[in-house]
Amino acid sequence: MGLLRRIAVGGLWKALPLLFLLFGSLWASTGTDLRPDVSRAVLEARVVRVYDGDTIEVDLGGDHPDILWENIRLSRYERVRLLGIDAPELSTDPVEYYARKAKSLLLRLVAHRNVRLEVVPGNERDGYGRLLAYVYVKKGDGWIFVNGELVRQGAADLLFVGTERYAEYLRELWIEAVAERRGMWGRYPGTITVADIYDEPLKYALEGVTVEARIVKVKTAWDGVYLTCERGFRFFIPKERLGSFEGRGLLGCLVAGRGLTASGVLKWTPLGPMVELWGPLQVHGIKPPCEQGR
Repeated sequence: MGLLRRIAVGGLWKALPLLFLLFGSLWASTGTDLRPDVSRAVLEARVVRVYDGDTIEVDLGGDHPDILWENIRLSRYERVRLLGIDAPELSTDPVEYYARKAKSLLLRLVAHRNVRLEVVPGNERDGYGRLLAYVYVKKGDGWIFVNGELVRQGAADLLFVGTERYAEYLRELWIEAVAERRGMWGRYPGTITVADIYDEPLKYALEGVTVEARIVKVKTAWDGVYLTCERGFRFFIPKERLGSFEGRGLLGCLVAGRGLTASGVLKWTPLGPMVELWGPLQVHGIKPPCEQGR
């Protein structure tokens, strides 16, 4: 999130092609439709430090295994990066919006508590040498999937790099958080227009927004469906998500001439501003109403 925010603030127009490429990699995933399962967590540890909203340090104990598998060596104290998510950065100047609240949430969840770590074969460490893991913390008779809880509360975005076991599960939580404008996605509440976006492009770049626009053209492409609205603003439904919209009877309603109000993250591409719709929950209204819709 820090790199993307610095690009957006430092020079949006010059960075548009880079932003386009970066977002492609952020959303890519090789995950399967699995649900979190603490029984897959092979390591037990105690959290000794919380650095920010997605990074902790743990103590694996004096009797920890020296080698996990495939010569993945472990130290007693490991810095752990929560897999599949990306919280706002504390290290930037100024500090990114919601970064302190994201860290505070992670502190409340895991600080000085025993946790279990699920490491995915083939995606064990990042470029900084940090151990990548799904983190679970016990609550009552059950377990909290910490990575997912941060996403659900709007304290973290998604970041899929390499093998992601729970990509679809995390994406469902992200859709819910964005649709309801929770946490970091609620910085600018209310509904904005396309004119508002063009008036203040840097203000809304990479932020959660609810946009009201009128569809002027619908185009089906190899990667999904583009709903082009006034001044070239677009809503985009990725190909792999079309089934969920069709199942709710929404695709037949999204035609030229209808107004659409939907929430998402505003991205700037080489062709202009765009909001991706990953699930029907992001759609709040269609005008005139459509009998096939919700």
